[in-house]
Amino acid sequence: MGAPSDWQLECTELKQRGAYLLQTGQWSDCTFLVGSEPNQEVIAGHKLILAMASPVFEAMFYGGMPERNDPIPILDVQIDAFKDLLEYIYTGNINLCSFDKACELCYGAKKYMLPHLVKECTRYLWSDLYPRNACRAYEFARLFDENVLMEKCLQIISTNTKEVLNDSSFEEVELNTVITVFSLDHLNIDSEMDLFNAAVRYSKAMEQKKNSDRSTSPSNEGQAHERVESPGPSTSKESSQVVNVESSAENSPAAAAEACRSCDGDSTTPAPDTKKPKTPPPDNKPTLRSAIEKIRFLTLTAQQFAEGPARSSLLTESEAFTVLMNILSTNSDVPMPTGFSTCRTPRKQLIGCGPSCNQMTTFVVDTPSPVAVEQVWGEGSRAPPASLPYPRPTRHENLWPVLGMVLDHTERHGGDLHKIYCRRAVLQQTDCLNTSVLDCSVTFMVDKNICLLGVQVPTQAPSEENAGTGGTASGYSELLYAHLLDADGARLTYTHYTSRVPYRHLLDILFNRPVYIQRNKVYKVGIVFNKVGWYPMGTCTQQVAAESVFFNFGIGQSSDSVRDGLIRSIIFTY
Repeated sequence: MGAPSDWQLECTELKQRGAYLLQTGQWSDCTFLVGSEPNQEVIAGHKLILAMASPVFEAMFYGGMPERNDPIPILDVQIDAFKDLLEYIYTGNINLCSFDKACELCYGAKKYMLPHLVKECTRYLWSDLYPRNACRAYEFARLFDENVLMEKCLQIISTNTKEVLNDSSFEEVELNTVITVFSLDHLNIDSEMDLFNAAVRYSKAMEQKKNSDRSTSPSNEGQAHERVESPGPSTSKESSQVVNVESSAENSPAAAAEACRSCDGDSTTPAPDTKKPKTPPPDNKPTLRSAIEKIRFLTLTAQQFAEGPARSSLLTESEAFTVLMNILSTNSDVPMPTGFSTCRTPRKQLIGCGPSCNQMTTFVVDTPSPVAVEQVWGEGSRAPPASLPYPRPTRHENLWPVLGMVLDHTERHGGDLHKIYCRRAVLQQTDCLNTSVLDCSVTFMVDKNICLLGVQVPTQAPSEENAGTGGTASGYSELLYAHLLDADGARLTYTHYTSRVPYRHLLDILFNRPVYIQRNKVYKVGIVFNKVGWYPMGTCTQQVAAESVFFNFGIGQSSDSVRDGLIRSIIFTY
């Protein structure tokens, strides 16, 4: 053994010493065989350090039946994810750079009971949700009972349905997820044909996957039997190796879920050239028919159905005829096929497009704002927008350079922006008394990139109490503070407001600077009222469309939105 290098002298912090031991393997007393064949790697560890961080490792090394394998097989965690998990244990560092990596690391953190790491991974997943990965995130959240993440995924699916359905990743989701999506009452689709076309693509993808699995399976029955009976999570990995070529982390965290997914694929693929009835199997496993039954065929026109679903092999000739009869006549004495939806009501549209958009309530401000009358619109109509020094930017993803030019010009020349109000209608009035300091906040998410300018809040109602605190019949001196936070709680902008205002009005509070808001990300607006008196709080709508921009309020934990009825409007432009 060589002379010691005195490496400790160079490490001034505990995490530096831990990093050295992890990187060099010095004094290691255990090893792990990580990954599934043929990609496996042996990684050295230190029992004491691992047991200090994880009760699972503690039981593994110092419990009543300590682990005696050397190396210890870890077949259900990806190599990179396990290395990141060890880095967190040894140094406290958390490296998250992609959605897939966060899923993998969160799986390992759950397995080895590292709650802080789980929290950081789910927070990253929360902030990195898009239509292309919302379904996979939903499956991950469902697998690990992350209810808040599940809810947000469903909101993204509901508000961006066509994007979700048309993305190639939808053809690789679990069948249960397809059924869940088709069961939602709120979907942003033009018609049920969007769902049926997605089902057709999903069916073809399942058939191709099944054929691919057959072509790559061993011809020797003994080999196949040996693979089926081999223990450990690697069984499901081998049987469904071709899942998602764009992501290496797709092979896990669901070593447990992959077996279910491959089973779904084998049991649900419809025959492409036959018209056989597709009845659920006796064991009640989900089939593609379970998803087809959720489609509201009765909301289609006879022509739509005849030119599409009626010609598809996903329905039998008898089923197609029966459905068509019910479309043509609401009083048809021919019952719908067993299990098929009898609903004639279209899905609720969350964004102003599609046949039901005209049924959406347009919320309007009922009282003029004391700041500027042109910033609000009267009952049933809007005031003409203020002219811009440049053309209004188009509605697309890369609007910020143009919008930034407009904002810069506006700041330097004192112009006015085209202000749009996302107005939250008051469903129930519940006034609130402020005795000293009154906090209110609301979380929200939008489906398009916008520029947030400010918020609108109500002023006080006159009373004997506020008459004795500086108020008069004509108004009072308001004093409040407003701020905007991102999903991590970082402050993006703020403002202090002090001015004399009339009673029972809606007050525009503009932030110190406009803030660029990204779609499908969570933000939080907070207001602190510092004047004693009664405020008309109320219960407000949680979903509002404003000029084709859809807002979802009250996202996440219930504690994140407090007295949110005091925030009546979001003022924005785009």
